[in-house]
Amino acid sequence: MANISPIQNLDFFETKSALKTYLSNQDRFADYDFEGSNMNVLLDLLAYNTFYNNYYYNMMISEMFLDSAQERNSMISHAKELNYLPRSRRSAKAIVTFNITATQSGNFFIIPKDTKINGKCGNQTFTFLTEKAYSAVSSETTTNAPRTFTVQDVEVFQGRLITETLDTSNTILSNNMIDTRSLYVEVNGEEYVYKTDIFGITAIDKVFYLQPEEDEKYSIQFGQDKFGKQPTPGDNITAKYRICSAEDANGVNSMTSNGLPDAANVSIQITTPSNGGLSAETTESIRAFAPKALQVQERAVTTRDYEILLRNRFPNIEAISVYGGDEVDPPEFGKVIISVDVTGGEGAADFEIASFTEYLKDKTPLTIEPVFVPAKFLFVDTIVDVVFDPNNTTKSPAQIQSEVKSAIESYSIDSLADFNKTLRQSRLAATLDAVDNSIISSSIFASPIIQITPTLNTVQNPAFSYETALVQPYAYDATTGLTGFTPAVRTSKLTIEGTLVTLQDDGAGKMMAVTASSASQSVFKRSLGTIDYSTGAIKLSNLIIDSYEGNAIKFIANSVAKDVKAPKDRIITIRGEDITVNVTTITE
Repeated sequence: MANISPIQNLDFFETKSALKTYLSNQDRFADYDFEGSNMNVLLDLLAYNTFYNNYYYNMMISEMFLDSAQERNSMISHAKELNYLPRSRRSAKAIVTFNITATQSGNFFIIPKDTKINGKCGNQTFTFLTEKAYSAVSSETTTNAPRTFTVQDVEVFQGRLITETLDTSNTILSNNMIDTRSLYVEVNGEEYVYKTDIFGITAIDKVFYLQPEEDEKYSIQFGQDKFGKQPTPGDNITAKYRICSAEDANGVNSMTSNGLPDAANVSIQITTPSNGGLSAETTESIRAFAPKALQVQERAVTTRDYEILLRNRFPNIEAISVYGGDEVDPPEFGKVIISVDVTGGEGAADFEIASFTEYLKDKTPLTIEPVFVPAKFLFVDTIVDVVFDPNNTTKSPAQIQSEVKSAIESYSIDSLADFNKTLRQSRLAATLDAVDNSIISSSIFASPIIQITPTLNTVQNPAFSYETALVQPYAYDATTGLTGFTPAVRTSKLTIEGTLVTLQDDGAGKMMAVTASSASQSVFKRSLGTIDYSTGAIKLSNLIIDSYEGNAIKFIANSVAKDVKAPKDRIITIRGEDITVNVTTITE
């Protein structure tokens, strides 16, 4: 007997064809004209029924697993099983300064919690709120005349407040635009505190938990008198929270006040424009991070745990690197070093680092101290020689040059600009060759750059490492001079003791200063520190700098490896100012 196996087939016509093949192989239907008979209608019906069943069971079974689920609500159901709370929307936050003119006797003017101010971005106006009360201070002594009260670093969050009354039979919050960080819960007028786990919770603790629900909503859960006090039917449950416009409110750089009681005038200066607004966590993010939540269990033990916890809690983190204190020089045992870069800036602000530290306080072992350090960067001096055939394009050399430079910048954004990344010259070359069909070849010379920004006229001992081997030149000899001498490291220009110099190594493991103002170079200071060619570590000593060119001093290295790998504490990136593109036409 012929076999029929359309069970996994999701195409109607192929299913129908399989049914025909099966019937035509039966003796009673041999040479039967299926197309021109009523049997064709029955085959359509069978094919439709088979198709619908196949589709239904395929979708039902795929939604049973997190890896294959497509519906967000299915993913939410799986996330519950893994104790993973998908991130809600996030309000955009700005840092502002209040200047208040008022007549009062005290030296303090209180800005209440939930004070409203208006922010404008383009044609849109957004409401921002203070999340706590602030005290503005006046330095003036006059009591009867109007005085100015000032408070800096005020955090304001975009959104508006919602107050919702719930009962024990249904604790699902009605609004899916909530920023769950702002949620405040009271039961019969008593505050309940939000907890992410049941560790250390007793039956009488007034705590609540959050649980994801369908359609991007959340429900408030209580401890059932086992892991927290459970409200009883009839208790008054009040939830206050902020709903927000997510990323639409990013970039607000103009704000005005709605006024304050007893204030004659209120002006607002923006220190940091609004940023950090985000939509609710995407389905692909839930698919990626929900399994890891079970792995981490809200505890930071391995370096990967720190990364997962911080990324989940602070979605504005763009790059993060975590490593043990034993890996730094000198070693700092008992510490874990964390470098963070957030969206919209370089590194992280002090208030953000304070938030990171507070969040990790009860999630790390007692003997381990998390230490946050500013994110540092490894730039790349990139020289590219491109050969193209003008017969295969209408573009000018200048256009080719511009497009190649843009391609390098795009490659940096898409493939680099993070910790633990490597600039692979072969991959960059392939990207450049694809810029235009007329490009015959491209060669790349990449040199890692580390920058320092020293304090002027102060003795300093900067030290850093490229964490890669450098090309060691022959040892400098005063008799042959500097002509033709190629150092492993060279710097941009700076002034020491009134003399314009550059710093470079001498080929024998020392750093020296070389005059930069005259046509014939000479050694100005013979020893300013050391260099280790095998590791790329540089240590400068007793350095006093009068001035330097640009925003920082560039240390440009000649590494043995052609590919450039960033040290563990640095983010690798290629800036437009460090790109040089030379374009030549093919010669016959």
